[in-house]
Amino acid sequence: MAERQKFVIFQRGDGSEVACQIANILYVAKGDHATVLNFGSGTQVNVRQDFDEVLAVLNG
Repeated sequence: MAERQKFVIFQRGDGSEVACQIANILYVAKGDHATVLNFGSGTQVNVRQDFDEVLAVLNG
């Protein structure tokens, strides 16, 4: 049986939502106005959730 990939949904600053595959997040950083999820190839997503809240969800 194939392993299921876990996704989480975060709120973006513009009110939209983004689903992120946890296994593809390289690291999380604190931005000036948001938490920044960093993926491969320099891709970044800013989310409204607090840095500690994001870490709790990812470690959950």
